[in-house]
Amino acid sequence: MFRNKKSLYFIMTYLLIYILLNYFIPVFSSATTRGTVFLSTNKEKVEKGEEIEISINLEGNKTAAFNTNLYFDETKVEYVSGPENINVIGNRILSIWYDKKGARSATDGEIVKYIFKAKEDGIANFTIDGDFYSTTGQSIDANFKSVQVQIGKQESKLEMQIEEQGKDSNKTNANLQSLRIDIEGLVPNFEPNIYKYYLLIPNNIQSVDILAITENPNATVNISGNTNLKEGLNRIDVKIRSEDNTKEQIYTIEVSKTADSEAANANLETLTIENTLLNTPFDNNIINYTAQVPNSIENLNILAIPENENAKVQITGKDGLKEGNNTVYINVKAANGFTTKEFKIDVYKRNIEEEKKYQEEQSHLQEKLDEAYEIEKTSTHVEEQENLSNEQENHIMIVVLAIILVITIISGISYHNLRKHQKYDIMK
Repeated sequence: MFRNKKSLYFIMTYLLIYILLNYFIPVFSSATTRGTVFLSTNKEKVEKGEEIEISINLEGNKTAAFNTNLYFDETKVEYVSGPENINVIGNRILSIWYDKKGARSATDGEIVKYIFKAKEDGIANFTIDGDFYSTTGQSIDANFKSVQVQIGKQESKLEMQIEEQGKDSNKTNANLQSLRIDIEGLVPNFEPNIYKYYLLIPNNIQSVDILAITENPNATVNISGNTNLKEGLNRIDVKIRSEDNTKEQIYTIEVSKTADSEAANANLETLTIENTLLNTPFDNNIINYTAQVPNSIENLNILAIPENENAKVQITGKDGLKEGNNTVYINVKAANGFTTKEFKIDVYKRNIEEEKKYQEEQSHLQEKLDEAYEIEKTSTHVEEQENLSNEQENHIMIVVLAIILVITIISGISYHNLRKHQKYDIMK
């Protein structure tokens, strides 16, 4: 009746799990709890013939029983091996499991691993669904996340974009002309003289494609840390070596990979300096600012309030200002403890001569403003007088017209009465 003992064992086990999941566990609890089920791979890019590991992972909860369906692209990969409690049907792998110790061996993290072999170039997609139950018999409301694996060489979207190469022939130039990634959210916007950037990504992102174009087309670019991104803080380095190998410049992207974007919020709600203006209005997409202060200022009173009240703010360089250039750093550490963002203010403190000249310029400017105000005030007064005169003329005209109208009416009435009396006298 059955082809082999393994098939018979699988069917019997499946029936047992089915009965357990659909009849007994729901009796004890009809409530649900949450968790995230996601697929991960040990290799995001492989060549034909290479093996790939695809794992099913659970986070945010523990499971005492589950059945899963893993779907794979059978035109791109073929199934090689996996645990015993599975059955492969076409492009679907059914896996079932329950804790024989009554939820005492409930599990999370990596729960199932399969091995595939790449057989055709292209993108191989892996997706998952299924049922999971917690240690208390609650149905886990799972958020399922898929994964992709690139087989063979494939031009990325960024590589397919036409980008004009740099034209600087300076052999010592190690700067970038442009820096682009395939994910939105890079902060701040790229500028050749800004060397540190920040990026927040969800847990299903495994890698970041980067397009880096140098100002000198003969400079070399080396990108590292942009693949196999782990949960937490990751660092991507884009190293530029000049054509003559005498200079190296590194552009860094700090990547925070997390499922909780609010806990990773390292933005500021407010950034101000008492009695001092930032040269650019504060914006979280801008991390570098400048300001200028009087010679009498020794310490700065800076108000830096994070958007997330659980984030921590540390300010350095605001006290003991010296004449000339000073640098103030505002470092924000998010509530998750690993996501950071650093704002910089270049503060220039005027020396005595500069302060005297500045005050003279401000005084002269104030005089000009006062003169302009007086001219405007006089002009406004003249205009008001003209308007008043026009209004008075209008009022006089209205009164004259009213008098004429009244005289006309009275004259009409008088004429009517006179005619009436004349008619009466004639009749008489």
